[in-house]
Amino acid sequence: MRLALATFIVLTPLAGILGARDLAGQIELARDAKDTYAEIELLRRWADGHPGDQEALEKLTALWLGISDWEMAAETLKLVKEPGFVVRSQATILREQAGNLKGGLELLRARAAAAPHDRESRLMFSKYLAAGGLYQEQIATLDSLIKDDKEEDAADLYLDRAAAKLASDDPAGALADFRKAAARAPEGQQVQSRRSSYERLEKSLAEIGKLRSRSPADSMRRGYWWLYGGVPQRALAEARAGISLWPGSAFGNILETRSLVAAGMMDAAKARADRRVEVSAPLETLDTVNGLLYADATLAAKPFDATAGFDRAAWLNFSGQYLLATDAVEALLKSTPASIPALHLAVAINCHRRNLPAATAYTARLTALHAPHDVLADAFTGLATIAFEQSKFALALDFVERSLAAQPTPDAWKLKAASHTRLGQPNEAAEALKNVEKR
Repeated sequence: MRLALATFIVLTPLAGILGARDLAGQIELARDAKDTYAEIELLRRWADGHPGDQEALEKLTALWLGISDWEMAAETLKLVKEPGFVVRSQATILREQAGNLKGGLELLRARAAAAPHDRESRLMFSKYLAAGGLYQEQIATLDSLIKDDKEEDAADLYLDRAAAKLASDDPAGALADFRKAAARAPEGQQVQSRRSSYERLEKSLAEIGKLRSRSPADSMRRGYWWLYGGVPQRALAEARAGISLWPGSAFGNILETRSLVAAGMMDAAKARADRRVEVSAPLETLDTVNGLLYADATLAAKPFDATAGFDRAAWLNFSGQYLLATDAVEALLKSTPASIPALHLAVAINCHRRNLPAATAYTARLTALHAPHDVLADAFTGLATIAFEQSKFALALDFVERSLAAQPTPDAWKLKAASHTRLGQPNEAAEALKNVEKR
């Protein structure tokens, strides 16, 4: 049977390849040059002259699969006699062309049962089981592969089993398998790429072991460590256990939301829109977690405690959860509208959000209350910085003048100089810089 080339593009390297004295040599040159299309054409010619060369037919099929020409791959596959190769190729076509992972799994499962000696098909079966989320069956398959004691791929098999155990809620087993992989290939690329995540898991398990109580705070601390260690399902369960006792917990909301996103049960946009949580912000530090939990505990007992309300808003701002911080400080200001610390924090939060109108409005309230000079200077410097970043240089200069009038600082003088420079006023910029040099 002649295998016609469906689409063949003659590439520049082909001319040199065709200069070789024999077809086998030309194939080797094409392979060395990684010229896939040339190699396909040359192997097609070879197959025409050597119809019984199974190795060539398998290689040709693999090349068709590599360029996603499913029709030609299936046509060539009709001539291949090795059943394992046929099943693996058919499974690839089902999954990649038709999106039929289930069909591919059925083929590979049958092959694994019929030919347990076919290691390559069982390895592929394991990968397909992982893709289908069938982790317990994958673990059983990997168990049998590991028992074969093929030292050359033992590390990879342990890594695959570690991932399957982690996905099936066996973090301790996953860590044990990673250690086995690392012992066999300590410098292996796959081991190195996953080392940091398993080191986090190891730290998490150690910290979780120290948390024995079922208090809301300890539940959430355990949840934090599970999330840090890459086990979001357990983090979610602990978050919800804590929230059931502290329904208004700010950290509980953050932890539950981060866990939902990490588990693939919510996307980042919905987390932001519906729950006001920025999952793109770095994971909270331990200091932040403890600060938020302390405020949550106080507010659970005394819902109108102004100090705890301020502390919670401040920790939310510090952690980069600016939407939640906004909600917290606005709630605080409803009960204490003349609180200078709360208004100052509101300015800072809105500067972080680059919300110049809101930050300006809060600064106006600070001015009306005759806030301390250092507070006003800091607030106006924040406004000037945001205005400058938004290329509103005249407005930035106005704000920085007010900051300097309240309390001169080197940062304000530098910002004044920068504003004059952007407004094309070099002499005024130079005068402003002199004030920085004096300090």
